[in-house]
Amino acid sequence: MRLGIVTSSFSLGPDDTTNAGVFVRDLAGALSALGEEVHVLTPRRAVKPSRQEPFTVYPFYWLGTFQDLASASPRNPLTLIQFASLLLNGMFTIARYAREKRLEALLAMWAIPSGLFCLRPSTRLGIPYGVWALGSDIWGRKKYPGGNFLVKKVLQRAAFRFADGMKLAEEVEGLAGAPCAFVPSFRRLQPTGAIKKPDLDFALTQFLFIGRYERNKGPDLLVQAMTRLLQSGVMAHLHLFGGGSLESRLRQLAQGFEKFIHVSGYANPETVMSFMRHCHWLVIPSRIESVPLIFMDALQMRIPMIGTDVGDLGRLIQVNQLGWVVASPDPDSLVQVMREAVLRPPPRDVWKWEEGLKQFDLELIAKKCLMAFPLSERGRL
Repeated sequence: MRLGIVTSSFSLGPDDTTNAGVFVRDLAGALSALGEEVHVLTPRRAVKPSRQEPFTVYPFYWLGTFQDLASASPRNPLTLIQFASLLLNGMFTIARYAREKRLEALLAMWAIPSGLFCLRPSTRLGIPYGVWALGSDIWGRKKYPGGNFLVKKVLQRAAFRFADGMKLAEEVEGLAGAPCAFVPSFRRLQPTGAIKKPDLDFALTQFLFIGRYERNKGPDLLVQAMTRLLQSGVMAHLHLFGGGSLESRLRQLAQGFEKFIHVSGYANPETVMSFMRHCHWLVIPSRIESVPLIFMDALQMRIPMIGTDVGDLGRLIQVNQLGWVVASPDPDSLVQVMREAVLRPPPRDVWKWEEGLKQFDLELIAKKCLMAFPLSERGRL
C-alpha cells in the first residue's frame, strides 16, 4: 500500500528527540519493514535529516521553522501568520502530493493540523485517512477560533481514530460519535554512541524529569516541590531535561538551589538512557496527561516512576507496579512522595517491568494501523 503519513512533528534523526515526532519516525520505519511504501509529509524545519531512512520524507514549505508547534503561542501575531501559511500550504501540498504519488491511504499524526491536511485529498480524491489523536489535540482545541468545530470534523470524517490514552480515547469517541481505539505511542530507545556514566553524587537520591517545559507537563510543580524538600533538610538532586516556554521560570524557581536542581536543555537518546540508568526515580508531575512518551522510555530502562494521578498515568503506574502515584498535581502532594522516596526507598526488585512491557510492541502497533484501514485498501497489501 502507498501510505502517506502526514505529521506536524517528525524526528529527522536519532538526535532529534524533542517531541512525539520520534514515535512517528519509528512507526514509519515499522510500516516500511512490513513492506509498505511509506511517504512522510511534514513541515520543513531548520534541522536537516541526519541519516537515510527506508521511507520517503517530503518537507513542505511554510513561513516558520520552529520545532515544537505545541509550544508556540497563538497570541503572537507573527506565529499566527506562520500558522496561516502552514495551514494553506499544507492543505494544497498534501492534496497535490497524494495525487502525484497516487497515495492509497493517509495517516494524520495528529488531529490538528495534520487531520485538516487530509480532508482535501479525502474529499477530492477519495483517499481514506485515519487520525491518531494526542492529548494536546483534544484538550487545546478551544484555544484557537473554530478549533472545536474543526477537530470534530476531522475526527468524524476519518476512516478510523486512535488515541494514545484510554480516557483520551473515550473523549475522542464523544467528539466523533464513532469508535476510537487506545493505541499507545512510544519510541525505541536506541543509542547512536557510547552511553557514559553521568557524574552524579550517588550518596544522594537522584530525581529525573524529561519532557517539555510547558504548564501541562508540570515541571514548575516539580521544582517547587524540590525546593521545599531541600528547605526541610532532606538532601537530593533533581535533573531536568527539556525545553519550552517555562524554562526561564524554572531557572528562577531554582535560584539558590542550583547545587541540587539542574535545569538543562533537550537530551539526546544517550543522555536519556544514561540518566535513566543511573538515577533513582523518574518524576512525571503532569497537570493533565494521557500516556506520555517518557512513560514508555522508563519502562524500557526500568526506572521506577513517581507520577501524578491524572489521565491514565496514575492507573498505569499503579496497576503495573511501576512506581508511586501522587494523589494530585501540586507541590505539597509531590514533596510528600519525594520525601518518602528519599527516606524510605523500596527495593528495586518490587517493580513489575516485564508485565508492563508486554502491552507495547511497535510491530503490533504498525499492524493494527494497517488493519484499521478500509478493506478495499487492505486488499492491496
